[in-house]
Amino acid sequence: GMQVVNLAHKIQLNPTPEQEAYFRQAVGCARFVWNWAVALWLEGYQQENAPSPNELKKQFNAMKYEEYP
Repeated sequence: GMQVVNLAHKIQLNPTPEQEAYFRQAVGCARFVWNWAVALWLEGYQQENAPSPNELKKQFNAMKYEEYP
C-alpha cells in the first residue's frame, strides 16, 4: 500500500512590535475577507444561486479599494 508521511515543520517567530502589528493586521484582513465571502455565498446559496470562488474574488477586487480603503 501507499505510505502517508505527515511532515510538520515548526518555526518560532520573534517579531518586533511593528512586525507583530503587521501580522495581526494581515490576519484580521484575511478573516474579514473570508467572512465577507462566506456571507455572500450563503446568501446566494439560499436563493439557489451560489457564486463561484472566482466570482467572489472578482466582486471583492472590484470594490475593495472604494468600500474598504
